[in-house]
Amino acid sequence: IFLCLPKFSTYEVATACALAIGADKLICIIDGPILDENGCHISFLPVQEADMLIRQRAEQSEIAAKYVKAFAEEDLTCLGHNDFIAAAHSSQNRQTLNGAHNPTFQNGVGFDNGNGLSGEQGFAIGGQERLSRLNGYLSELAAAAFVCRGGVRRVHLLDGTIGGVLLLELFKRDGMGTMVASDLYEGARMAKVTDLAGIKQIIKPLEESGTLVHRTDDELLKAIDSFAVMEREGQIIACAALFPFFKEKCGEVACIAVSPECRGQGQGDKLLGMILKISIFTAYVILDMIVLCYLFC
Repeated sequence: IFLCLPKFSTYEVATACALAIGADKLICIIDGPILDENGCHISFLPVQEADMLIRQRAEQSEIAAKYVKAFAEEDLTCLGHNDFIAAAHSSQNRQTLNGAHNPTFQNGVGFDNGNGLSGEQGFAIGGQERLSRLNGYLSELAAAAFVCRGGVRRVHLLDGTIGGVLLLELFKRDGMGTMVASDLYEGARMAKVTDLAGIKQIIKPLEESGTLVHRTDDELLKAIDSFAVMEREGQIIACAALFPFFKEKCGEVACIAVSPECRGQGQGDKLLGMILKISIFTAYVILDMIVLCYLFC
C-alpha cells in the first residue's frame, strides 16, 4: 500500500516539528559556512539581527521575501539585544518573543504546497534558489529566524563539510557553526563587581606584555562602573572602559581586551560601538581613539 503525501521539503518538516514539540534547539547541517560581506564567519546572530539582515536583502531572495511577507511589518529591533539596558532584562525579552511571535499568522503566505503558513506547517525552502546558492544561505537564515520567532530558543547552522562539526558545535564553548538565538546567548552590558575576576583574566596577558596599563584589584574595583563587558554563556569574553572627565565634558576609551579564542569575531568592535553610543548619549567627546584599540578585536 502506497500512501500519497504532499511534497514537503526537509526544512518544512524540520521547522514544523520544532514548533510543534516546542523544541529548545534546531540543528541544521548545510554544505558550507555562513559568511558576512567581508568573507568572515558569522558565529552568532541574535534573532533581531537575523531578522534585520533578511529584511534588508529580501529583494535578493524569494524565500527571504516570503519570510518578510509572513511577518508583515513587525520589527524586532525594538527589543535590542545589543543595548546595555535590554541585555540586563534578557528573561523579559524572551517572554516577549515567545508570547508575541507565535507561528500562526492571519496573513498566511503560500509556500511550496500553497496551503499558507500556520502553526502546523514549517518554513519551506528549496528549489533552484537553494541549489544555486546565489544568495548564500539567506534562505536558511530565514528558516532559523522563523522558528526562533515561533518559540525555539536557538538554531545551529553547521557546515557539514567539517569533520565532526556536530560534536565540535555542542562541546566547544564557542562552537563551530552559526547560531541564531532568541535568548541572550551573547550580549553586552555594564560590568558588575562579580565580573572583576573575568575582566582580570582577559586583561592580565595584555598587561604582562605591556599592551595595557597595569591596574591593581583596587583600581579595577573603583572603576568597575566605567567598564562594559561582552558575555557569552555566562563567561566574560571581552571588556572595555569609558572613563569620563566631567569638567572637560569628554571621556577616554581604555582597557579594550578580547579573550584570545574570541578574537577576530568583532567583539571589540561591538563593545567600542556601545561605548560610542554611551558617549553620544552623555555628550562626551572621546579622546585617544587610537588604532591600537582594534588590534585585539
